[in-house]
Amino acid sequence: MPLVQNRNLRSWERLAGEGVDIVDASEIRADASNEVHIGFLNMMPARAVIATERQFLRLASAANEYYVHIHPFTVDGLDRHGDILEYMQDAYDSFSQIQSRELDGLIMTGANPGEAELKTEAFWPQYEQVIYWAQRNIPTIMCSCLATHAVLQALHGIERTRCEPGKRWGVYSHNLLNNTHHLTQGIDSVFETPRSHVFEMKAKQLADCGIEVLATSKEADFHLAVSEDGFKWIFLQGHPEYDAISLLKEYKREVHRFVDFQISDYPDYPLNYFSRDARNELTAYKNDVIRARDNGLRIPELPEPKITDSLRNTWSEQGKILFANWIRKIGQSVAERKPRNLSKAMGL
Repeated sequence: MPLVQNRNLRSWERLAGEGVDIVDASEIRADASNEVHIGFLNMMPARAVIATERQFLRLASAANEYYVHIHPFTVDGLDRHGDILEYMQDAYDSFSQIQSRELDGLIMTGANPGEAELKTEAFWPQYEQVIYWAQRNIPTIMCSCLATHAVLQALHGIERTRCEPGKRWGVYSHNLLNNTHHLTQGIDSVFETPRSHVFEMKAKQLADCGIEVLATSKEADFHLAVSEDGFKWIFLQGHPEYDAISLLKEYKREVHRFVDFQISDYPDYPLNYFSRDARNELTAYKNDVIRARDNGLRIPELPEPKITDSLRNTWSEQGKILFANWIRKIGQSVAERKPRNLSKAMGL
């Protein structure tokens, strides 16, 4: 079954062009029983809102047994302005609006950290409210990156730490620790997933809280973990939603930060991501950038066309399996519950 087009989201056209099955909400039978309604809290800054929206919608399309309704919303205290602010005011709910819906699940994206302490972030007051509301009202919540850290801190008092020796980013190999869990069935025993975070939590911090780690990396610690019941809270530190070019875009932003003197050192490459030829191109580019910056010259453009052809997405299929397993479990849970008020789910 397809994703249900129930909002004027900018991602629909791009996803339809990729072959994702999308249907207008008006085309679904009133008595359809195989529907799931999932909230989507998009926490990303303006430049990444649409890409993040598209990436998670793509993953949510993986379970073809259900009509999947996505209900996007956002919170206050985030970097939003201009066209993106207008778009989100039109296409997204506020937190107060989403609370009136009867949701079967929730996706909480990460956000760009601006502070060393989560509780000092401008978005934290309302974000914390979302966490406690979800704990009381949502059957299952998929948390990505900073959302994982925020939930574990709010509900379990676990503190994140800064990655050593620096930013944890690249494509890392992970080992599946439990292949019988409903979320991991069909996932390869060894698989790759991108990482990109400057703060992290460790598996040993989760053990005392009854949280089970399902997948981990020798280089980057846990990627996937679940609350004790195996369903309520799902924690990701990796980014299975990323496009093949996502880390390249992040690398480009880090270079711009260096050019603008926001960071003192030229950024290292994301691990296990660029080919040898791409690294050679980027080394030459680095020399050109440093020379131009030091001499007050025009900064050259990053040679993206020479890089993108060599990039390979080796992780999305495993991410789709994870999300398909999750949505199937949601669908089974919905079928086992009493009939719900579909008008309330749709916010009517």
